Amino acid sequence: PKNYIKSLPEIPKKDLSVIFPKANPQVDQISLTSCSSFYLSSPAAVDVLENMLQLDVEKCLTATQALAHPYFDQFQDVEEETEAQQSYDDSLEHEKLSID
Repeated sequence: PKNYIKSLPEIPKKDLSVIFPKANPQVDQISLTSCSSFYLSSPAAVDVLENMLQLDVEKCLTATQALAHPYFDQFQDVEEETEAQQSYDDSLEHEKLSID
């Protein structure tokens, strides 16, 4: 997969603040009850999107890092959150299983 990605033509990065023009850098956080559509286009939303869409796994946010991003502050309940103690085991996905 890495060679395939390297073989693709280089395309300039899109400016997400242009794609989401309502992302106003003057506003740090907005109440979801007052204007949820604006909050979804906030600078924090653009920032977390840019960091989650990194192709380089070294630069891309992990799920834990993404959930700790300021964009998700209004949704967080630290007492309700847990983190997996072990990695996801995907070994069954590589097995050939019969239909029977």
